[in-house]
Amino acid sequence: MIIFSPGPANISERVRSALTNPDIGHRESEFTTLLQETRSLLLQVCGVTQGYACAVLGGSGTTGIEAAITSLCDVSTGALILSNGVYGERAAQIAQVFGIPHTLEKFDWTSPIPLERAEELIASTAHDAVYLIHHETTTGVLNALPEIAQIAKRHGKWVMVDAVSSIGGEELDLPGWGVDLIIGSANKCIRGVPGVGFVVGSNPFLETISKRRPVAFSTDLVNTLQREEVGETPFTPPVQTMYALHEACEELLEEGVANRIVHYQEIAETLRDGLSALELSFLVPRHQMSNTMTSVVLPDGVSYADLHQPLKEQGYVIYKSQGVLSETTFRLGTIGVITKDDVRGFLQALGQVLGR
Repeated sequence: MIIFSPGPANISERVRSALTNPDIGHRESEFTTLLQETRSLLLQVCGVTQGYACAVLGGSGTTGIEAAITSLCDVSTGALILSNGVYGERAAQIAQVFGIPHTLEKFDWTSPIPLERAEELIASTAHDAVYLIHHETTTGVLNALPEIAQIAKRHGKWVMVDAVSSIGGEELDLPGWGVDLIIGSANKCIRGVPGVGFVVGSNPFLETISKRRPVAFSTDLVNTLQREEVGETPFTPPVQTMYALHEACEELLEEGVANRIVHYQEIAETLRDGLSALELSFLVPRHQMSNTMTSVVLPDGVSYADLHQPLKEQGYVIYKSQGVLSETTFRLGTIGVITKDDVRGFLQALGQVLGR
């Protein structure tokens, strides 16, 4: 199966083999080595070898979001959440559950966050943190993170970013752009397997949240970092998933993050050119799309179900849209181990299903 989703997606045999590494006790020195090496590799993947620290947490990317949001308790005036999709709204839901002060500002799902309005909101908010999504996988929109981060820094704000589906797929310059915290996941562009989320934070931000009032337990970011600094996790970690993440990071760094990004760009362009040739249209203009997600408008009289099963029978798995968009669009993620030939085979199968 070729999985056209934003993750989990197809992995390499090298990463799959790492899942069969010998069992180890998670309080043993072997796991300490695995943990510390993986944290270091993730910092390299994110382009920061100093001035930042990494915490890994068992769970999905949402685990990292919860860890980040709850770290603000009693050490921050709260977060201005700029949202143009499901994942900004999810951050606000988490803030609501844990009583973290926040303001949710909603924007059109099919466009990047407008910079002029973002500056107005950032300049006027009483919150000292700005939270946004880099790549909003609800639609495939890539937000202008460098510009928004720099606006926030000019106004003295912390910058917190959901980069779950952009790390390893889009350019990142955390210190250059002034990003204080990012959230990632093993099973997106890095090509690991589900089960590990992670948070990378700047030293000044981490020093500030060290005085937070704990409101979370298993996702408390400060406690997690403190325990990992001495070589262990606060709770039982997903050891085999960590093996796979370690291998996926090494694989990515050997390829080169910049080269991985170019590969995703080329795959996406091949896909989008082929979809256009099939006379299909896009939810988002091509110049506003990320490297790794394409939202396609369903043709008149065709539902997602009409496409999903026939394509799956030919070896291709497409991805359903979220919310109100599920009735009018479907999504195609182009991450994981995927080639231009895989894309061309999918386009041929899609054309056959559509009778084009």
